[in-house]
Amino acid sequence: MSKIGKRPIELPKGVTVTVKDGQVEVKGAKGTLTRPFPSYLTLEVKGTEVQLGIKADVASSEATKMYGTARAHIANAIKGVSSGYSAKLLLLGTGYKAEQKGQVLNLSLGLSHQVVYTLPATVKVKEINQKGTMAVSGKNEQGVTIELESHDKDALGQTVANIQKHRKPEPYKGKGVNVLGQTIIRKAGKAGGKGGK
Repeated sequence: MSKIGKRPIELPKGVTVTVKDGQVEVKGAKGTLTRPFPSYLTLEVKGTEVQLGIKADVASSEATKMYGTARAHIANAIKGVSSGYSAKLLLLGTGYKAEQKGQVLNLSLGLSHQVVYTLPATVKVKEINQKGTMAVSGKNEQGVTIELESHDKDALGQTVANIQKHRKPEPYKGKGVNVLGQTIIRKAGKAGGKGGK
C-alpha cells in the first residue's frame, strides 16, 4: 500500500473538499478545481485533515497504484485554491520581447515570426519586465522576465512547457526560454587553436 496515499492532507481554513459522481471538487479563495476520483477509493474530511483510503472489498494492484497519485492530485488542488502557484520565465536573447494583450502573449524569440500564445483561462500574467533578472544555472542573467500565476498546477506547468518548446535554452549561453528552478547543463564553447601549422 502506498505510503504517500496514507498521509493525511492538511485542509486550510476556507477550503472545502467534496466527492460526487466520480469527481472530487476542491473550493477555496482562489477558485475551484475538479479532478477524477477513482470509485475504489474513499475520502473522509476529519476536522482540518483529509484522509484517503482504499475500499475494503478492493484488492486490485491498480487501486494501490492510484492511491498515492490521487492523494498527490488532491493535495496540489488544495494548495492551489488556498495559496496558488507561480512560475517565472526568462527570455534570454538579443531582441527578445514579450507583450500581453488580455490572455494573449506575443513573444519575439528570435524566430522569423512572432509567437502568439493564448493562455488558459486559469493562468494569469502577474508581471512582465523587459529588463528583469533571474538566476539561470547558478548565474544571474538579464532579459525579459514573465511571471505567471494560477490555482491550477497542471495548467500552469503545461503552459510553461508550451511556451518553452518554441525556443528551448541552448547549452552554451542559455539563449532561449529559461524557467526558474530548471537547471541547464552548460557546455564550454570551442576554443580557437593557437599557433597552428
